[in-house]
Amino acid sequence: MLVSLPTWTLSVQGQRCYSGTLEDTALKTKSPSHHSSPIQSIRLNLRAARKSLASDQREVFNYHIQQQVKTWVKHSKPASIGLFRPFDGEPDLLPIVAWLRSRGVQLALPVIDSSQAGIMQFHLWAENTQLQVNRFGIEEPLETIQIVRPEVIFAPLVAFSSNGTRLGMGSGYYDRYLEKPQSRPRIAGIAYELQRIENLPQQEWDIPLDMIFTEKGRFSFAKQGQ
Repeated sequence: MLVSLPTWTLSVQGQRCYSGTLEDTALKTKSPSHHSSPIQSIRLNLRAARKSLASDQREVFNYHIQQQVKTWVKHSKPASIGLFRPFDGEPDLLPIVAWLRSRGVQLALPVIDSSQAGIMQFHLWAENTQLQVNRFGIEEPLETIQIVRPEVIFAPLVAFSSNGTRLGMGSGYYDRYLEKPQSRPRIAGIAYELQRIENLPQQEWDIPLDMIFTEKGRFSFAKQGQ
């Protein structure tokens, strides 16, 4: 399936600096059934495109994303960050975990609540924290580990748009976690540029991104300086 997408322009840290269109290769995978919804089609195609990245290209992209994150952390000095362990071809931030801890950043990982359907909490992730594999095959801290509320959450995603719309895997864990505006952390997407798509459908419950890190840079959707 080939999708024609409009030209977009974004600012990086307040400066207009990148303009272009989503590469067609992100949507050239086998077309899903005609019964699929547009959202399902986007998920299927972009997940396949993300997983099809060559290992050397993925390594380069991950390195650039990691450097973007380190630059932001040096400037913003967050006290705590919610991370994720990569799954399904997602970008990998694990190589900078030791660096983050060396700067005194408290780290946390999402944990699927076993007693409440659809609920996720962030639990402290220290160097000696015991991890277990959840039903999705992702490592997470034991539920007995301390629950924390990170200052900023680095969130994986399937697709994002130039206005900060985020499309996840479809379970809604992050949207439910972030639905209380009075205590909402900043949310930063972590993605590859091939996951950028314009006119991305947005549901009323979707929580928009404050910023996103890709191999091209940090793109802010919130006020300048965040």
